[in-house]
Amino acid sequence: MEVFDPFHALGPFLQITDSSVRVFAAPGRDELVEVRFASSPQQAKRPPVTFRTVSEISRRSAFKPLAGLRLVIEPADIGGKWGGWDDRSTFYRGYGRIQEGDLNLTVAKLLQQNLRQLGAKVFLTRSSAEPVATYDPHRLDEETREILARQIYTMPPAFYERTRNVPKNSERWFAIAKEVLFAKVIEQRSRAAKVRRYFKPDLTIVLQHDASPESARGGLVAFNRNIFFVSGAYQARELKTDPHQRLRLLSKLFENVTPTETAVAVRIAARFRAVTGDPPVRYGNSANTRTVPGGNAYVVARNLAFNREHDGPVVVTEPYFMNEPVTLQRLVAGDYRGTRIVAGRPRESIFREYANNVTAGLADAYRQTAKTD
Repeated sequence: MEVFDPFHALGPFLQITDSSVRVFAAPGRDELVEVRFASSPQQAKRPPVTFRTVSEISRRSAFKPLAGLRLVIEPADIGGKWGGWDDRSTFYRGYGRIQEGDLNLTVAKLLQQNLRQLGAKVFLTRSSAEPVATYDPHRLDEETREILARQIYTMPPAFYERTRNVPKNSERWFAIAKEVLFAKVIEQRSRAAKVRRYFKPDLTIVLQHDASPESARGGLVAFNRNIFFVSGAYQARELKTDPHQRLRLLSKLFENVTPTETAVAVRIAARFRAVTGDPPVRYGNSANTRTVPGGNAYVVARNLAFNREHDGPVVVTEPYFMNEPVTLQRLVAGDYRGTRIVAGRPRESIFREYANNVTAGLADAYRQTAKTD
């Protein structure tokens, strides 16, 4: 529980005895469910999950280390004309506009090719810079007003960040709320629902690009960092006010996703460290992150929308600072085969470097128990 509920906010909603745990809708009342514990190790049953752990996937060879593995690739954000709604569209003077949703999709398509070549079955949540959600975002006025009036606590952090200096109840405040509701809640849950309907993954990889706080103003930094997230570190406010977040926490906890997520994330992080040499973002135990078993500084638990909403193990990859000058030059150069002179020396496409590192990390993680030919 220290990984998932480090601030102990879930306790009032649970009653734990030697024989069971009872879950309540409100502290101490309105029981929702009782989960009974096995009386002995011999009687313990595996949770009703559809994913397989690293050790359970053993039908592999050195040439196809991911044979039979079922993977979801989730290119975060939307991109394209929706970049502003994503709040992931930044203009850097001298470089142009960078939209994270477009970058994520480029990496996703390359990663899909790589993983299929290694034998994996791959499901891409989106293949274009258009929403998966079937809702008309321009007709969300009524729903947005209802949520702002009655359930504003369910609005994601992006809403509060973007409205920090916006007058409450102003037209702009409402417009931001609608954009965030669509791009950060409806769209993300629609993608998770799509996966539930059509695919049963062993693992989901969420692709993102990092940036330092200076990027909000188009500012640059002279250093790079890498970080990788697994599920956990729910904040007290999130659990006290939002029943959906309590449900998702308990789902992840009963699925026991942490061992699989951590094993994979550590291997991917090692590949990025070897290739880029970049140190980790020093999160550690913070207000919204927690270290995971093993204490790898590159891997921390954090409650993000995508790793919360997708079922089963989810690893969020977030390498590179987009607002670091060399990284920016590589992003602007686009994707290409081989090497080109970028920022003064021959370099591989940053998109292929990203996809190749994730591929190699996954192969490392799942090759551990591979059968030799």
